[in-house]
Amino acid sequence: MQVILLNRVQNLGDLGEIVNVKSGYARNYLIPQKLASRATEENIKAFEAQKAELIAKAKESMAAAQARAESINGLSITVSALASPEGHLYGSVGPREIADKLTESGYPVDPSEVIQSEGAFKDVGEYPVKLILHADVEAELTLTVEAETEEA
Repeated sequence: MQVILLNRVQNLGDLGEIVNVKSGYARNYLIPQKLASRATEENIKAFEAQKAELIAKAKESMAAAQARAESINGLSITVSALASPEGHLYGSVGPREIADKLTESGYPVDPSEVIQSEGAFKDVGEYPVKLILHADVEAELTLTVEAETEEA
């Protein structure tokens, strides 16, 4: 299925490009998320009419993402979790916990922006965490997972 991209999509293309994608990907993700529309003559004409507006919106979202990345880069956060005496967590620290801690600290982040390429953290220690805030904007921070103290 041919679609026209209404926004930059990582590993697919840039704003205004007409690309071929599988129909399920277009119907279930790109079109509902308003990242693309079907590449019909009517939609292409509508895109050309809105092109300047869409480019301005894309630049604005890119600038906002870069500002967020600058404030987050090099940041260090600490998450406490129940752990065994050997340092193994009773559970794990995943994207939701990281996003919640960042939001609580004043840096609003969505769990889908947190990338843990090796899976959730299951041990006490320090870990680098990558955030993808926009198709072209990444940020890195340091996460310290520490054992939660139990009070009797």
